[in-house]
Amino acid sequence: MNYILYGEQYPMIKKKLKKLLTERLITPDDFNVAKFDMDDVDPNEAIMDAEMLPLGYDRKAVIFDNVKFLSKGADKEIVQSICDLVAIPNEAIDIYFIVRAETIDDKNPIVATIKANGEIFNFVNLKKEDWPVFAKKYFKDRDVNIDSDALEELIVRVNGDLNRFINEANKLILYKNNLSIMDITLMVSKPLEDDAFSMSNALFKGDNATALSIFRDLQLLGSRATDSLVPMLGSQFRFISEVCYLYQKGLDKDEIATELACNPFRVKIALQNRRYLSRRDIAHVLDDLYYLDYQIKSGQIDRFYGFELFLINFPN
Repeated sequence: MNYILYGEQYPMIKKKLKKLLTERLITPDDFNVAKFDMDDVDPNEAIMDAEMLPLGYDRKAVIFDNVKFLSKGADKEIVQSICDLVAIPNEAIDIYFIVRAETIDDKNPIVATIKANGEIFNFVNLKKEDWPVFAKKYFKDRDVNIDSDALEELIVRVNGDLNRFINEANKLILYKNNLSIMDITLMVSKPLEDDAFSMSNALFKGDNATALSIFRDLQLLGSRATDSLVPMLGSQFRFISEVCYLYQKGLDKDEIATELACNPFRVKIALQNRRYLSRRDIAHVLDDLYYLDYQIKSGQIDRFYGFELFLINFPN
């Protein structure tokens, strides 16, 4: 049997794959399951394994992970070899193609072949309205009660990232069986975008100390929590510059929000902050951020020390 499992929600793909392997092989192990990462190995190596009958087992599974040849522009020779492999399914060999992308090419001959003689599973991103139901069920299935306001806050903080939701939820489940909003506040950090937004607002108001405090709190979460701060802060200042420009052209708050395809609340805050710094000042700040980013990436300055200096010396 041939399968394609694709989508950006890899935890769901992984769960479905495990279920299929258990159903088809009863007891999957290293002897009847072979997994090949297409980022690391030649596809021909996996094809060769998939052509060999199982030894000592009634059935085996071959997994092609991180597949790229189901998208447009794939190598024609590889596509043809895979087509030949899956054209006549072998009952003794299950082949799984894992695509970590939102879409696959329906016109790809491999996809067309497996549509005819196999199964395709699509794991789409959860929509905003689906999150409360999914999250509530996740805790209920594990006999954990979570208050409605706590659930809402958790959803906000994971910001649509299923991997992060599962990690944070599992951590909370180990923590206690009845979760409140206070537990979420203590145990789950806010999205980095929120911190960048709060930091830029503090800087605009001349509150360098608050901006510095936010940054030092983020340092406690490790380098991964701070590596994106420079580009994120730059994005915040570019956004305010664009809002100021459109406002000077005569657009109102709602028109600006439509033009920039953003939440009107962000525009409202940006318009409130425009009186603190001119567009010229913002341009100078962006130049400083670009130079800081260059210094950090070229190893001329420590990223923590450099960013602290930027916050301390921010004009006010």
